[in-house]
Amino acid sequence: MQRRDFLNACIGSMAGMNVLFSSNKLMAFPEKPKKKIQEESDVIAQVLGTAQDGGLPQLGCYCKNCLRARKKPGFSRFISSLALLDLKERKFFLLDATPDIRLQLDRAHERVGKEKSGLKNLPQAVLLTHAHIGHYTGLMFFGYEAASSSNLPVYCSERMKNFLANNGPWSQLVYLKNISLQTLSIDREFSLTSRLSLRPFQVPHRDEYSDTVGFMISGRKKKLLYIPDIQNWKAWKRSIVEEVKKVDISLLDGTFYSPEELPGRNLSRIGHPFIKTSLKLLGRVAKKGKAEIYFTHLNHSNLALDPEGEARKKIEDQGFRLAEEGMEFFI
Repeated sequence: MQRRDFLNACIGSMAGMNVLFSSNKLMAFPEKPKKKIQEESDVIAQVLGTAQDGGLPQLGCYCKNCLRARKKPGFSRFISSLALLDLKERKFFLLDATPDIRLQLDRAHERVGKEKSGLKNLPQAVLLTHAHIGHYTGLMFFGYEAASSSNLPVYCSERMKNFLANNGPWSQLVYLKNISLQTLSIDREFSLTSRLSLRPFQVPHRDEYSDTVGFMISGRKKKLLYIPDIQNWKAWKRSIVEEVKKVDISLLDGTFYSPEELPGRNLSRIGHPFIKTSLKLLGRVAKKGKAEIYFTHLNHSNLALDPEGEARKKIEDQGFRLAEEGMEFFI
């Protein structure tokens, strides 16, 4: 290579690097690092969100956690959601449709390589846990005014199906055939692809409009337990200790760290297990290191959201972790 060509190549490379770093500064939602937790597989569970239904920061709140998230967007969190991806078949499935769905699906599209100009880049199906606002209201973006999807399969419990079919505006999605409601068979496994299957099971929760389900997810190599919402572990007929032992990875309801977080409110009526309780129940399992346990669905008040706080330290010292957006579990 001649000296002039070499210099031109160097200048071009430096210009490219400058564009790269400049563009990061302008991003409205800074990219959070992807964490590869397991050895690679062509089946992935991708974390799209980890906040409770109100998100972080929460509307109208200026608590310590919300102020931090407003000043430093890297501390913000999308509402809890999970994508299941089969990279070999280039298909992905969405677990819960949150109000943050527009930006959350971008990450799944990018990972599975399905970003195509001029086409509807949609999941193969949506699977819903229950009828609280953070878990299903993203369905509205599949409607006539937005993506206007065609017969997108939406899997849910029988009660949830009836709620969507008989209450507007969700019933319009059904009438216009934007979505096609499919009933989940509780405690029966069904295949999403030849490498990916899922078994729904019922859990107790505040079931005003529908019942609530969790999912046992099976890939080619590993199993993942997903329970973003539950009343508490004692209210469940099953043993959470035994259920966690059956799998390699667990993403569990970590809405509140302790009852001191929302003074003046009866947290027992809101209904979630405290992380402090989960640490005691699952401490031995976590110490053995065979099952990885992560907390998700974190309320904006959660003490563990402070990365330098005592609550986070206690969680990590005992072998647990908080789920983070962009985490990828190879299953």
